[in-house]
Amino acid sequence: MAALLLVLGITPEWRRKAEAHDLFAAYIQHNIHLNVGAKYIDVTLDLTFFEEWSWRERQAMDADHNGRITRSELEAYRKRLAALVADQVNLRVAGRDVELVPLYDPEVDLLGNDRTEPLHHRLRLFFFAARPAALRAGEELVLEDRLWPDAKALGIVQAEGRDGCALEEEKPADPALAPALPGEGRQFKIKCLSPPL
Repeated sequence: MAALLLVLGITPEWRRKAEAHDLFAAYIQHNIHLNVGAKYIDVTLDLTFFEEWSWRERQAMDADHNGRITRSELEAYRKRLAALVADQVNLRVAGRDVELVPLYDPEVDLLGNDRTEPLHHRLRLFFFAARPAALRAGEELVLEDRLWPDAKALGIVQAEGRDGCALEEEKPADPALAPALPGEGRQFKIKCLSPPL
């Protein structure tokens, strides 16, 4: 029956779901959340690793290569990440670099499964910066993300203003991003409609 449907050009629902699932297996989803207030800019990156990249990272977590990730192995991985990721996320405001400082340690969520298999997992990174006086209406904030540049990515950016600040995210035509070119990062742009008071 399924073969007949395929010959007729009708894709059963289960087949469409499986194909969509396989389509994103080589991706990492980058959810960028930027919050601008009178004193600080907070940046949170919430990365979801799909099968292929989750499997690679889970292997890196599993120091004794026994197929399971222990709490101590996960803690050691988080410490290694903290030292690496700080230099891979940059922020420019009105064309000037702004120093991003890690706010909390990275959070890794294995989504209830500690095996080294092609599964999913999440990583959250937290940064902040002092808001520069240069932020005015019409100026642009650009977040450059050089995390896992070899992976295909799904990029989503959300911006929120506090203290009277209004922001507008630049919506890409396609959230699916190819691997980054050598030495380049993925750029997420936000326009300041009105600065904080």
